[in-house]
Amino acid sequence: MEKLGKLFVDVARYHSGRIHCKMSGLGVGRGMPPMLGYIIEHDGCKQSELSREGHVSAATVTVMLQSLEKNGFITRRPDTGDQRCVRIYITPSGREIERKSRELIEEFDNEFFSCLDKEEQEELGRLLGKLAGQFEKKEDGDSR
Repeated sequence: MEKLGKLFVDVARYHSGRIHCKMSGLGVGRGMPPMLGYIIEHDGCKQSELSREGHVSAATVTVMLQSLEKNGFITRRPDTGDQRCVRIYITPSGREIERKSRELIEEFDNEFFSCLDKEEQEELGRLLGKLAGQFEKKEDGDSR
């Protein structure tokens, strides 16, 4: 199993590194495209939602939001009903960069997984989904 784990880490690290390299030209760091996607789908969300949904610490979300705001991809405004709460909104530039990021990732993934035929890609997706599901259960307090 150790060899399988190392192979998995090596492939994931290579994939992540190549995507990060391609994204750096867009001014978008690791983890930011999914965050932008979430903000697009939940415009006006709270920072705590991003932390929970992205499975990252509040401090990490703060740093990411500062960068996204600095680049003009989001704005943060106080909640009209609760001044202690800050809401996060996507900007037109943020929508555009999320679209470009998604296209870049899709293009890279098509190339990356091209050595697998359609059935192998589906099987890999099923197996990775099974692994991911196992950890989601444990995070939700399931003792299995």
